[in-house]
Amino acid sequence: MRNQAFRKVIVYAMVGLMLLSSLMMGLSFVI
Repeated sequence: MRNQAFRKVIVYAMVGLMLLSSLMMGLSFVI
């Protein structure tokens, strides 16, 4: 139970990092 929640948090963190990096790349292209 605890391990599953921890894994979900890691997945959310990875997706968040990917979105953030793509957003930064988009901003750098616009600027």
